[in-house]
Amino acid sequence: MAENQTTQGPKRDFPANWHIAADYDPNNHLMQLKGRDYLNVQNRLLWFIRDQRAFISGGLARVPYVIQTELVEMDREAGFAHFKTYVRDVLGNESTMYGSESAKDFGDFAEKASTKSLGRALLALGYGTAFAPEMDEGERVVDAPVERRRQPARSAAEPAPRPVASTASTPAQRNATTIEPLATEQQLRSISKLCEALGKPEPEPGLTLAQARELISQMSGEYQRMRRAS
Repeated sequence: MAENQTTQGPKRDFPANWHIAADYDPNNHLMQLKGRDYLNVQNRLLWFIRDQRAFISGGLARVPYVIQTELVEMDREAGFAHFKTYVRDVLGNESTMYGSESAKDFGDFAEKASTKSLGRALLALGYGTAFAPEMDEGERVVDAPVERRRQPARSAAEPAPRPVASTASTPAQRNATTIEPLATEQQLRSISKLCEALGKPEPEPGLTLAQARELISQMSGEYQRMRRAS
């Protein structure tokens, strides 16, 4: 890796084939699975690596990115495998997810379980979350049900209770009542740095983790194209 001195300091050069196209659009790689859009693990991984390399070459990386897949349990006689994958991006966001498969479903059940755990870990970091049927619980709801107490019947003369207006008036307050987590401090710092480099105003507070992930990916591509044009 060579370094050239520029007015902005050392410029790191990388081989041409090291860069994945900045205009890579996951929407162009969707397939249909049971009538729904699906982004396979290969393209989730390609999308992830593209972003990490863009952050590194753009000087936004804080730590190396890490992908570690480990065998949790495997029984070849019973035909069962269970893997876990840990992923950390260069902004410091982390995810650990598990995947299991059996021989009755796949002959290469061990490899499929490994790939499944990787795909789910990437989903947790925002890569393909919108195109992942495996994250839809469907009828297999994983949260414990909450018993709702039956309200006593009202008489006809009794007035109906008035609805209570929501007090969540800002995006941050509204997001706080949902399951989706807010953007991390690392993401917000990266967005601020990218906005400064591109001469764009910073977004309003209240970005979710997935929204921040998408925004960083979009602005990173713009930043790479701007650098190539200059």
